[in-house]
Amino acid sequence: MSIEYPRQDYYPGAKIRLTIRLDEFGASNRLKPAPDKTTKNLNGIRDPRGALQAIQDPSAPQGVTRYLIVEQGATQAQPATDQARSSDGLTFDVTVIPKDMTWDQNGIRTADTLSATLKFIDCPIDPRCVRSCAVEAFIGTVSDDEFAAGIQGRVRTGIAAQGQGESLNIVPDTYLDANRTQRTNSRFIGWVDKWDVEWEDEAEPCIRLDCRDNTQLFIEQQCPPRLVFDMHAPLDKAIAVYLSHFPQMQGLSVQYLPTTDTPPVLATLLCNTAYRPNLGPQPSKTGGNDKMSVWDYLTDVCGSIGHNIRVQGTTIIVQTPRAVTPGLPQPRTDDPFQGRSLPTGEQLTYRRFLYGRNIKSMKISRNFAKQTPTNIEIRSYNTENKQLGVERFPLPADRLQYAIPGDAQPDQKWLVKSVYGIKDKKILKTIAQSIYEQLGRSELQCEIVTRNLSSFGGGNLDPDILDMQAGDTFELLTNRSDDDVSTITSIEKALTVQQKNAVFMQSLGFAADFARAYAKAYTDAGFLSQWRTKNMKVVWNIDSGIDITLTGMNYIEVRANQSQPDGQEPSTQDPTQPTMNATNTPQSLNSGQTSDPLPNQTTPEKWPPY
Repeated sequence: MSIEYPRQDYYPGAKIRLTIRLDEFGASNRLKPAPDKTTKNLNGIRDPRGALQAIQDPSAPQGVTRYLIVEQGATQAQPATDQARSSDGLTFDVTVIPKDMTWDQNGIRTADTLSATLKFIDCPIDPRCVRSCAVEAFIGTVSDDEFAAGIQGRVRTGIAAQGQGESLNIVPDTYLDANRTQRTNSRFIGWVDKWDVEWEDEAEPCIRLDCRDNTQLFIEQQCPPRLVFDMHAPLDKAIAVYLSHFPQMQGLSVQYLPTTDTPPVLATLLCNTAYRPNLGPQPSKTGGNDKMSVWDYLTDVCGSIGHNIRVQGTTIIVQTPRAVTPGLPQPRTDDPFQGRSLPTGEQLTYRRFLYGRNIKSMKISRNFAKQTPTNIEIRSYNTENKQLGVERFPLPADRLQYAIPGDAQPDQKWLVKSVYGIKDKKILKTIAQSIYEQLGRSELQCEIVTRNLSSFGGGNLDPDILDMQAGDTFELLTNRSDDDVSTITSIEKALTVQQKNAVFMQSLGFAADFARAYAKAYTDAGFLSQWRTKNMKVVWNIDSGIDITLTGMNYIEVRANQSQPDGQEPSTQDPTQPTMNATNTPQSLNSGQTSDPLPNQTTPEKWPPY
């Protein structure tokens, strides 16, 4: 891989592919017959309805177990939105270049969304003729040679777009990266919730689309009160079998992460009173709700054992919240990012953002109210042994206390939650730690705005930032230079060393005792450069290009305990980062430089030019 820095100029592109189902206008004889039995009357896990089955994915990588929801007898899946044709002649693909588009990657608890504006002249389709519409959005880059050739009228061979060849200056569906690996520019797969056509007197007629990802399939499906999970199957298989009863779930897959962990079995974790014999957990704590959706049921069951469930593309992912943001930063196994070897000899492990290089603006904030960490206590009554199970996090030595100005007597801060039917104390501990870490990681946040699609990865033809997902680690550094032309650079350099910090604060007019105390607090905090991705917003405009807003979260490191039992410590200390000495002050990576350490700085004082 080249050691030179990539150019930071782009030919970005975006397109939307609509899979439109035209309305049959009452001609029900043109539709495929629905299953005889409605979902309302399903009687349990062995009650078939749709002609679907859950099978292990034969194309999954070695060591990965993934279940596909396919037709009876099928051996591979058909993607949920890859249905460009139908036997009744009412389904078609239409590809359009949007006027503007906003893609919101909303984290692990909220469905991803997409909003787009299309010129009506580019897509003159009246919503009164559309029965339903799937959508797939593509964002990426094209080379300067392809862009110029496309402007000249050359087309991409082998790819059809609206019956004609696709122009070379339009972003392709897939591409080969610098390592000759096949990659995709598909960023969002979902469904159109709302289709508006707006005609204004003095404005250009436009179509406005509001879309959600495939989570919509689960939200719109009513939960059959008597259809439940198989209690004795692994959780991922139980979910796949449950979803195979609904015809619209064809083509989806279910995967448990991380692949090195064994999926839990509900029967071993829940008390007998938490589920009905030979069926599974109740759809709700009250025994059923006509308005409960399939998504409500899935999140209810998974959440009861400390797991998160989310939809990513056409895959339903199940994992614990801690697996999304583990204690030690580590690359995601399926992340296509390939860090560069820098001229300094350093090999990038994570995406890197530098204030002064590839950041348009940034903000660091702390929420002192709703998102502050607190001690957690989880309770669950075990009806089998008639005992109340209680687990707390963190350990007594690390319990958090109220800290307010003055000498008021501190008190411990607690959040007590009760869960239903859990008999495994390890699961109670997992739930307690998950809640603690979710609150703690949201307390400290950063927000980065950039127009750069690459973070020192493969270059302009590898928009690696668009591949980021919730929980991914990235580095946030300040571009320090000898000339100190940046006010932020000069201030940050002055604050990183305790003695210089105190002198600097006094020079600004602060009292000497406050300056010394603040200098110690700043260096004791041990801020690390790694942050975890919380959510990302990508805004595309056909005239101005792309803007990306990335939100990261992290701990305040001085609170992170390093000695929790059973490998459960909520530590974010990375072995590649500066080590901590007895006073929690990060030591310099340069062993010969002891008088002026550079905490959190994993790069030389002055970065070479691109």
